[in-house]
Amino acid sequence: MLFDTLLTERLSITKRLRIYNTRTSAVNISDIYLTDGSEYSLIINGKDENHAENLLLNAKDSLLILVKLTIDKRDLDDPYLIKDVITTNWNNNSHQTLLIAWGQDAIYLGNKILCNQTFTADRPYVFYDSVLIDSGCLLTLEAGTTLLFDTHAPLLIAGQLIAVGDSTNVITFRNSRWDIDYHIAPGQWPGIHFLMGSEDNLLDYTIIENAITGITIGNPDEDILADLTLKHSIIRNSSQMGLAAYSSDVVGENLLIMNSGSSSLFNAAGGFYHYNHCTFVNTPNSFYSSDPTTIFTNHLTLSDQSKISENLYLTLQNSIIWGSNDNDLLFSNDEQTGWSSSVHHNLIHSNTALNNNFTFFDSLISLFVDIENYNYELDSGSVAIGLGQNSPVEDDLLGRKRDDQPDLGAYEKQSL
Repeated sequence: MLFDTLLTERLSITKRLRIYNTRTSAVNISDIYLTDGSEYSLIINGKDENHAENLLLNAKDSLLILVKLTIDKRDLDDPYLIKDVITTNWNNNSHQTLLIAWGQDAIYLGNKILCNQTFTADRPYVFYDSVLIDSGCLLTLEAGTTLLFDTHAPLLIAGQLIAVGDSTNVITFRNSRWDIDYHIAPGQWPGIHFLMGSEDNLLDYTIIENAITGITIGNPDEDILADLTLKHSIIRNSSQMGLAAYSSDVVGENLLIMNSGSSSLFNAAGGFYHYNHCTFVNTPNSFYSSDPTTIFTNHLTLSDQSKISENLYLTLQNSIIWGSNDNDLLFSNDEQTGWSSSVHHNLIHSNTALNNNFTFFDSLISLFVDIENYNYELDSGSVAIGLGQNSPVEDDLLGRKRDDQPDLGAYEKQSL
């Protein structure tokens, strides 16, 4: 019986082991027990015990054993093996069931205000409640750092976040459940929230997954300096929006936002937005979204029906916008408010032509390697190959060099 990697000091999921008597007569099980007395615990035939004796198992009947464990902290950086054996004896016969799990020590954080901290890749950081990076303070994440979040644990940034990984050591933000059912389960934690006054944030080679909204940012100001820069990064499996930005200044390069319950990219109430070589995609894999994949608007109506309107400046180039709606690129312009946009050399899923862009409405065109398995690299016959315009972005999401006739989107198709 194999458990996945488990965080120490936390109860595992419960697994089931069933013993069947296929005979036509009853069998007396003389004993069932844990051989090595480890952190595993058993519930045998409904009783919470690690050793049971003289259990009568009727003909064609079965006996249920529930297995769980809480791993004690070892104060080690690397995962370590936890194993034991369930021994079952009957009628001079014996059977051993091997139990295997890997324990991972972690650093636990919650209900804290942090200032000028550096997180390393040595151990994962587990957020069991909200953590705030205070105004004027910096949180630095080294390459390979992993941050895990419980259900009610957002990361709040009032100061600055610098997270710089590399192509072989990405920085991961995700839910704290590691068992297989939660690997790609949307909506498991609130996401990263950049608050008013937070600026000059950088996320490079990062993955943000399984949040409600992957990133939320709202920082209205008078300049067009980037409040948030995203490079070589992926936001995926958000139950609502992938990136929601309000009156903010955001730069995205080699950015993939995919598989969102609402829009993958939602930029509202104005702001300055620059996207180059990005892939924004919503396809009906885990769920279907009736919202356009991307929305840009210079206004926003709040829940109390009041309205925010701010100038919007948009550059969108060399990117792929794909989904399952009639038009997966939506502009909403309040004509009383400023709007300036440069949108060119993009491949867009739309039934309406857009000058200086490539629009397709046929979902069967050759584009990605494997949509069903979330592989949004370009297929060998992809229509996006070679349609880009040269720009300062010289590599792709994986750090691979782009050629003189770059492909659209976050990935550059590599020559054999």
